[in-house]
Amino acid sequence: MLVKDVGICLARRDYSETSQISTIFTRDHGKVRGIAKGSRRPRSKFSQGLELLSRGQLVFSSPRTGSGLITLTEWTLQDSYQQLRRSLQRLYRAYYLAKLVDLFTEELDPHQRLYDLFSQALANLSAYDSWGDLLTFQLNLLREVGLSPQLSGCVRCGVSGSAPLVEPSGHLSFTEGGILCPACAGAITEKSRVMPLGLELLRRITAATGSTESRLADHLEDRPARQAQELLSYWIRAALNREPMTAHLLR
Repeated sequence: MLVKDVGICLARRDYSETSQISTIFTRDHGKVRGIAKGSRRPRSKFSQGLELLSRGQLVFSSPRTGSGLITLTEWTLQDSYQQLRRSLQRLYRAYYLAKLVDLFTEELDPHQRLYDLFSQALANLSAYDSWGDLLTFQLNLLREVGLSPQLSGCVRCGVSGSAPLVEPSGHLSFTEGGILCPACAGAITEKSRVMPLGLELLRRITAATGSTESRLADHLEDRPARQAQELLSYWIRAALNREPMTAHLLR
């Protein structure tokens, strides 16, 4: 049976002289891995470009028994996000987000909302090259997969507000689920030191109009943005139990 959907290419590799294997994050069917037979021929049903970070409409068959692979039969390009490819910084940030989507999702597990957020994040990065969009999507992704950090107050004693938590001895702990105040952090071994400006920025993004969907200003100050990214990088590394291969691109 053939199925039609829209999707964004997360990864691809050559399979033979004429074909390739692509990982595509689809809106209605989740992440799929499939063989695009003949996609490397000059004239094929994939000639519009099944490239990394391209968005399009695809037609595919059900997975073959035992292989887990689908067969891609058609690809109609809808957006190649050309602006991303004119700036290494924008492209690297987009590569990083694509890798996170790949790592945090399972095959054939639909996440329609996450697909929409990812598509919008790529469009925003194409237009603005913004720290805000990079940070916002990571918080959105963590929320959608149920791994959001608690940032509003200490997860152990409930101390709220920013003052007690931005001292040098404050920490973020993945195993505990969020922020630890200085008094509670001493008993926890798995933790990362809180950087005050970064924490405040993550709180601002999370609190914006009650969600992480609204865009912040296109240009955030570099120091708090980098601190916020360091905190998110720690959290993501702990959640995956490894560092994403594309993490170095953000440095």
